[in-house]
Amino acid sequence: MDNQQRFIEIDGQQVPVTEEVYRAYKRPFWVERKRKEREKRCRDEKGNRCTKDCSKCPHQRTGSFLSLNRFTEEGFEVADTFDLAEFAADKLLLEELYAVLEELDPDNRRIMELFSIGKSEREIADEIGLSQKAINKRKAKLFAQLRERLKDFI
Repeated sequence: MDNQQRFIEIDGQQVPVTEEVYRAYKRPFWVERKRKEREKRCRDEKGNRCTKDCSKCPHQRTGSFLSLNRFTEEGFEVADTFDLAEFAADKLLLEELYAVLEELDPDNRRIMELFSIGKSEREIADEIGLSQKAINKRKAKLFAQLRERLKDFI
């Protein structure tokens, strides 16, 4: 054995220990790390561990098959299937919505912004300096404009 001094960390401090104490302390960590490494290795059809080069393995790089069930079992949430056409349509709708909002005058744009964060007509009226009835009328006109402009997307 080498004469290298060994340390273990206790309460944030490095404490010098003998080789025997160091190995006894570290053994459970080493065993767990080795177990995880073995768990990742591929298995052949008979259940024997693969001894081939993992980088050329047809299985997942970690040595196991990809499985959505396994992700769920391990506590990961798996999203629903992804529809590219729906995603593209949503993106086009949002782009058109942003374009329409950019065309609005600053007061109307501010009204729409305040509606989007859940403000009431009365709160918006107080902030903009108009009556609640005026905000109600503007809101109706703005939403009608949006519906007309975005009808092809909806």
